[in-house]
Amino acid sequence: MHPLRHLIVGTDFSAASEAALDFAIDLARLGSAAVTLVHVCEPTEEHGLGDPSSDEDVLQACRLQLLAACTRRTSAGVSITPVLRSGHVADKIHNVATEVGASLIVIGRSARGRLGHTAERVLRTASRPVLAVGSDPLTAMELQP
Repeated sequence: MHPLRHLIVGTDFSAASEAALDFAIDLARLGSAAVTLVHVCEPTEEHGLGDPSSDEDVLQACRLQLLAACTRRTSAGVSITPVLRSGHVADKIHNVATEVGASLIVIGRSARGRLGHTAERVLRTASRPVLAVGSDPLTAMELQP
């Protein structure tokens, strides 16, 4: 098995993605790996598709949330790089994984063990290993090596 050098974590700022990030940080500590935290703003009518001022407001709000997620973990002892993209979530997560040469993609899943549509698409279209982490701490503990 290849050592974990770089982990990509997709976030939608949910409890499941927060748990995935924390789990990835624990994994990164074991192998001195870097973590890239990726949030993708997917264009929708709800986000003001076609209205540039609204798009910029959404991007700024997402940028602040992404930076806050990283800031909350500054004492973790792991390098965490925030990346914000716009587009289709699964595609952009895969693009970033390729750009940084990620060893593993980490995504969150619900406490009921279900993957959302986007997480499932990431899993089905990945060219590298994907780890789905539950938001329930007991579920996450079961996945630890």
